[in-house]
Amino acid sequence: MAEPGIAAQGASLIWGHVALVACTVLYLAWWLVFFNPRLPKAAGALYAVGVACIVGAAVLGITGVVLTVRGVGGLVPAMTRGVPVWAIAAGGIVAYVVLVLVTTRFFHRPVTTELVLFTGWLVLELCVVDSLFGAGAFGGAEAALLALMAVAVTAGCLACYVLYFNLAPFPSFVAGAAPLAAAGLASGVLAAAVAFA
Repeated sequence: MAEPGIAAQGASLIWGHVALVACTVLYLAWWLVFFNPRLPKAAGALYAVGVACIVGAAVLGITGVVLTVRGVGGLVPAMTRGVPVWAIAAGGIVAYVVLVLVTTRFFHRPVTTELVLFTGWLVLELCVVDSLFGAGAFGGAEAALLALMAVAVTAGCLACYVLYFNLAPFPSFVAGAAPLAAAGLASGVLAAAVAFA
């Protein structure tokens, strides 16, 4: 990131993704404390730790999104190519509605918060990749690879989302944890990609 303006936005994107990685770690800890069928029901200090983890995850998640959106917003004026970020956001809304219809009608899956989180995460990451490509920080091959990674992670998350209620308790627990781990790893990869761009 040779240009100072791009470098400044890159810092916001990096720290935003670091916060998202930390968010997924705390979310996974909360999931482990409260939803692992092989552990006794959380009580006392363990219950308090679990609650602290989900509160911390929420704070870090919101912080990560705000920093990342700020970084994308700062890059938009420098974009000379790529897709307008508003178009990606609009596509995300359409995708969410379609996914709600498909998962409820064909898979009889109740709608839960995770579907919003998966779709929102994908939109956010596609906007990051697109704005960095548009501002000249990423080449076409890098942008395509990172976008494909985000789409693949989201597809895996959706598969786990659909299977969740149809699995035995422990596989269901794993299906709930896997998307968190995958999104956290992908956010880490994106932070590294921005840092070395």
